[in-house]
Amino acid sequence: MKNRTEKTLVSLLLAVFSLYFLFPIYWTVTTSIKPKGSIIKLPPEWFPQRFTWSNYADVFTQNQIGRVFLNSLLVATVTTAITVFVTALGGYGFSRFRFRGRNLWIYTTIIVRMIPGLLLIIPYYLMFQKAGLLDSLFGLIIVYVSAAIPLAIYLFIGFYNDMPAEIFESARIDGCSEYSAFFRIALPLVVPGIVVTSILVFMGAWNEFSLSLILTFSDDKKLLPLAISSLVQTQKDTPLGTLAAAGTLAMIPAIVLSLTTQKYIVEGFTAGAVKG
Repeated sequence: MKNRTEKTLVSLLLAVFSLYFLFPIYWTVTTSIKPKGSIIKLPPEWFPQRFTWSNYADVFTQNQIGRVFLNSLLVATVTTAITVFVTALGGYGFSRFRFRGRNLWIYTTIIVRMIPGLLLIIPYYLMFQKAGLLDSLFGLIIVYVSAAIPLAIYLFIGFYNDMPAEIFESARIDGCSEYSAFFRIALPLVVPGIVVTSILVFMGAWNEFSLSLILTFSDDKKLLPLAISSLVQTQKDTPLGTLAAAGTLAMIPAIVLSLTTQKYIVEGFTAGAVKG
């Protein structure tokens, strides 16, 4: 009886937390398909009585969110690909080899991750101004990759440390080189870690706001968070329906990634504690 009561309480708590976190998503999606009069109605309409797709039409026709969406998708995808490729190799090297200064470099990686990104905006701006990389998507990719590498390499070290050393010893006996052992043994075994790291890096680049605000100026170089923030008006009414529609579109990559890679996410998050 006691166990059943505990399970019921746990289920209720989980249901409450789920509703708490899912309600903003529900409200954003439903607001995006409501006409203007229903959005500001009191008491609020918890479920839309009338539906309209005009908010999504405004997003693409008046605010050019389609092009901005593609900009963000390009930057986040390229950032993820470069970061995962570099850190998968780097994490393998830190995990497999013992060399002078190894621990120092690992701790330095962790410390770099702790530095707030806002502190680096002025140095980035000055360097990019001299290099001619201001207001370019390529410049943003460089910044995002440099910001994502510390976390990604730290995660990969943990994923590789979880692998039995005997596997690599057997590979060496069979004549595998380190590169062969990496591509044929380590990489297939660390697929869940690659998926988790890719999602974290992708979403970090997808949602980043402050650096793109400072380093890009023109409308054709805008990323999605910056374009959505520009919908908020101070001198006139904010188009809440259009804002909700843009926010709904911004959620699509996170939803697609979570639904299509759920198996690997569970495996990846349960693995990878750095052992030293």
